[in-house]
Amino acid sequence: MYSLPPLVAGEGRWILPAADASAAALVGRLLADDASAADESLAVVLSSDPPLLLWTVCTAARKDNLRPRCVDDVARWLTENVLEVLQWEDGRPEALRAPENEAHADRVAAALEVAELAARLVGGGRPAAELPFLLGLLHNAGDWLGTTGDQPAGDVPTPLPRWLTEPDDTASADAVKLAARILSGEASVEDSAEVDLEACRRRAAAGRRRWLASAGGIGNWVPSLTAKLARLAALETKFQKTLEAEKLEAMAEFAAGAGHEINNPLTVITGRAQLFLREETDPERRRALALISAQAMRVYEMIADMRLFARPPQPELETIDLVELVDQLLEDLSPGAARQEITLCRIGEDGPVELEADPTQLTVALRAICRNAIEAIGRGGHIEIGVQPGDREVDIRVSDDGPGIPAEERCHLFDPFYSARQAGRGLGLGLSKCWRIVTNHGGRIDADSQPGHGATFTITLPRHA
Repeated sequence: MYSLPPLVAGEGRWILPAADASAAALVGRLLADDASAADESLAVVLSSDPPLLLWTVCTAARKDNLRPRCVDDVARWLTENVLEVLQWEDGRPEALRAPENEAHADRVAAALEVAELAARLVGGGRPAAELPFLLGLLHNAGDWLGTTGDQPAGDVPTPLPRWLTEPDDTASADAVKLAARILSGEASVEDSAEVDLEACRRRAAAGRRRWLASAGGIGNWVPSLTAKLARLAALETKFQKTLEAEKLEAMAEFAAGAGHEINNPLTVITGRAQLFLREETDPERRRALALISAQAMRVYEMIADMRLFARPPQPELETIDLVELVDQLLEDLSPGAARQEITLCRIGEDGPVELEADPTQLTVALRAICRNAIEAIGRGGHIEIGVQPGDREVDIRVSDDGPGIPAEERCHLFDPFYSARQAGRGLGLGLSKCWRIVTNHGGRIDADSQPGHGATFTITLPRHA
């Protein structure tokens, strides 16, 4: 038996135990290539290890304000964050004595009994019973904290999330309370196939035995493994950032040289085409000359975009009203979209939403995403821009009802010059330029799409630089 990293709230400190079986599952997750399989494995472990579940929901609430509706939600969060959160202060877990383990195992069995019975009282199968089962596993959280804490005298903050101490789903909470009263003999329930007390007790007893089972001290391997993998992940991230910086620098050098060498002949071509155009009267020749001039300007713009992507100017930050900026952008784009029978609208906040940003660069980024959506839809569709302010960040969501983005192309969306013409996305440097502007503002951009069901691009920007 080993201890989890301490839960800390104020000056309080709580040490929760975890079973060897859980340690084995965490090792499997850390070494797994298939994240979905790891999710399922961790969900099974969390469903039979209440203290590990309690530690995870407290950690997730503090870090990301997670409000899970089932054990699977907690397992997904742990899968994504395990290397970051599963770190011990001194690199080694505390050793737990055998008498403590027996007492912990009794609390595990009690939690499993209540969870099983609460889920059966609600009935209806999944997903109706998922939240009662989760709350049942955590119903004795106070007992865990009361017996494993290192707390100063007087009132101290609790690490428990508010959704656990004050559940908003009263039906699920009532089912847990009723299950606890039935198991303690304070209430009774009619016998039925769905509510079998003996079956609940048998499953809880089996869970107690599994929780106590030894796995040869595998728990002692988890801290060193997570520490080494975290260092490896940090090195990989640093390597990728360095590689990306070198790629951008190489592109900047190429763009500077290409811009100098290519722009001169382009100027000659464009100037001569325009000169001949002024003197030409034949309609076909005029169209040909206009095409030459337009294509030469297109090459010039591509070189300029590449230089902007590789070495963008620093944002000139000022306090702007994001709602006003979006409204102005929609007004500019609406005539062209209307010709393709595409409607544009803004949703979300109506009042001013202020943040520090470069209005020109931010307009360029949003325009690129909107044009990308218009190209994807082609004709007849709908695009929404939503503005959602937070305390520290602002989300801008651009959603369309176009053909969506195939999974194999999503990872290339922001690559310069990546072409996915069948989806109508990723052409030239539009999205790459958008990504560059957003990251230069200290923000991030994410794409969410299912083929055939449109796409949503979310830009998240800090409200203050």
